Amino acid sequence: MEWHRVAPRRPTALLLAALMSTAACETVSEPAARYTCPDCNVVLISMDTLRADHVSAYGYERSTTPNIDALAERGVLFENAMSQSSWTRPAHLSMMTGLYPVEHGVRALINRQRLADSIPTLAAEMKRAGYATAAFTGGVNLAAAYGFDIGFDVYRTNGKYFRDNLEDVRFWLGEHAEERFFLFVHGYDPHTPYLTDPVDRIALELPERPPRRGLRPTCKRNGRRAGRAKPFVDEYDGAIHRGDRYVGKLVDELDQHGLLDRTVLLFTSDHGEEFLEHGRCFHLTTLYREVLHVPLIIVAPGLEASRVERLVPASVAVGPTLLEIAGVEDHALAGPSLFDPPGPEGPVVVSETERRRQTAQGLGHLRTLRTDGETLLHRVTDGRYERFDIVTDPGEHDPQSEGGRLELLVATLERWLDAHPPRVIGETAPVDPALEEQLKSLGYAD
Repeated sequence: MEWHRVAPRRPTALLLAALMSTAACETVSEPAARYTCPDCNVVLISMDTLRADHVSAYGYERSTTPNIDALAERGVLFENAMSQSSWTRPAHLSMMTGLYPVEHGVRALINRQRLADSIPTLAAEMKRAGYATAAFTGGVNLAAAYGFDIGFDVYRTNGKYFRDNLEDVRFWLGEHAEERFFLFVHGYDPHTPYLTDPVDRIALELPERPPRRGLRPTCKRNGRRAGRAKPFVDEYDGAIHRGDRYVGKLVDELDQHGLLDRTVLLFTSDHGEEFLEHGRCFHLTTLYREVLHVPLIIVAPGLEASRVERLVPASVAVGPTLLEIAGVEDHALAGPSLFDPPGPEGPVVVSETERRRQTAQGLGHLRTLRTDGETLLHRVTDGRYERFDIVTDPGEHDPQSEGGRLELLVATLERWLDAHPPRVIGETAPVDPALEEQLKSLGYAD
């Protein structure tokens, strides 16, 4: 199955909704053909902390994401997209640079670590190609102080959530609707503290919200029993539904400005969230599937809808893929494109995280290598390796610490690291006290 160009059609918001009732997209092993739309605008939407298996289009039992589902029905959905980190800053920097965390140097939870100015970015390459560039983000870990503003004509934050920046997005689109543009929109909607509105609670039939101060302590008291995380899951799903409503409003803005028939839209997330599947809540400290499996959907004029089964790197492929679709030749981003076929060893995805104050707990610096059937977890701090057979153990609960398969995976990881040496060491960012407090409010403090 290939990605095909067909005659462009105007996909209005009404059409997007109608498509939900049509036959399911065809499932294919991988996109076999290149796709370009050099006259198109490019829009990147990132909903923070959104695990794929809580998105309706990925099979979740709750209707958490009707607007994202509508995009998936008319676009290419990647079923097995894995983030390159389990927290916001390194994953988004991988999106913007095409570099893995080990390469761009921002990996550890150090609040003053930023992207080096010498590293090329997606926005800078789009600007060089003649696109107007703008970003409206939730800030905090995406603050300009960390290098996220590099290459953007406009980089603005009015609040953490999609709703907070919607009016500015509307105004900016009105000013730039007649020129080619690259627009990046980000919101923390499903991130703690899991904000919902009454309409979200009604839509999902959620119980009354627990006391706000009680959520995090409850997670610690519940220990390893995932079934006790239901209050978290309810609030998380409600927050996803809230974010989805504003994704729908963003798509409506593109439609109202007459832009949908000449815009490429990529929707994704930086990481997921865990609810005691491995004894912890939230994200950042582990690299299991629940915190790395993210949605990845591309919608474009004439792009045939399908579902791609192949394992792909989510974060690091965003920038190179969008530049390729836009027809930007000789760009400086080194990462893989989603159009690239797997290498000789098959699909391989590497992710990592580091929280230095948890080194004594066996966490600290972690790295995973994933293939179609296995996961290798490397506890870098103490040198231990664990292998998971995800065919028989999809939840990654039964680690194997010896055997020939483990040795082969270790060798594969070593070859991968040799091919992806560090480019730079993350620079030091001047972070003001207000930003430090915002980081702490989201649980990012070391």
